[in-house]
Amino acid sequence: MSGAMTISQIGWQRGGSSGSAAGNYNNFKLYVGLASVSELSNRYEDNYIPGTRTLVYETASQVMSAGPDEWMVITLDTPFWYNGVDNVIVELEWVGGTNMFYTYMWETGVSRGLMNKADVGAPTGTLSTAMSQLMFEGTMALEQYTFGRIKTLWSF
Repeated sequence: MSGAMTISQIGWQRGGSSGSAAGNYNNFKLYVGLASVSELSNRYEDNYIPGTRTLVYETASQVMSAGPDEWMVITLDTPFWYNGVDNVIVELEWVGGTNMFYTYMWETGVSRGLMNKADVGAPTGTLSTAMSQLMFEGTMALEQYTFGRIKTLWSF
């Protein structure tokens, strides 16, 4: 992302025709937060800048569905303010479900993914260098200037 913005939607691109066209996830929660590091540790809590982990979406049952190469987009219940400086953490949590929604992944070269498929409450997970291709939608922040300041920005 090229600057500060209010994130209102997050999308995942379905990985071609791989896997199921839809996945159903129970007790689904989506958290967003900020990280000052570009490589994660295996402890979930240690990766967040304190106070930034925010529950932005929650539902009893989430269906993730899209056609091949299309985007599955979730509109957040609570938009998240991204400061344009730190890294964004997107954390998904669910308990049980059916099928899997396969997304395009990209190789980051460093530990930028963290998962725990066995215990949703565990403090640690397994690091991964692959992560889903994500899309963030929202409103970009604008710098506030007075008319006089804007006028001085123009060169004649």
